[in-house]
Amino acid sequence: MSILRFLSDIRNAAIANAIIVIFHIYIAFAVEGIGFLIIVLPIGALIALAYFFKGKKGAALLALPTIAYIFIFATNSSEMIESLQDGGDEHIGWVSFILIPFWLLTILINILTIITELRKSKKSD
Repeated sequence: MSILRFLSDIRNAAIANAIIVIFHIYIAFAVEGIGFLIIVLPIGALIALAYFFKGKKGAALLALPTIAYIFIFATNSSEMIESLQDGGDEHIGWVSFILIPFWLLTILINILTIITELRKSKKSD
């Protein structure tokens, strides 16, 4: 039960998301270009705010990047799987073997955290 508590803590979910955002900031500078930061920085700001808020506000702030992650996965999952089968991405190489599963795990943690935070706030109301 303590593992579920750890995984459903909004601060731990925000830290996992921050790791993804930091990686994407690196990708913006190394591969994509500075224009990619227009997408990454607002998501990072939402995650930073979710770290400090709990309850419905924190869940809503965490839900926005999660919805974006699910949309990105739905539209690019075939490319991600192909990248894993072909030996990694041409720009980031073997790091994709770590980040794609971590990213999917983060989506699940976000969903678990959002549900937990909404249930906590209903009990306290």
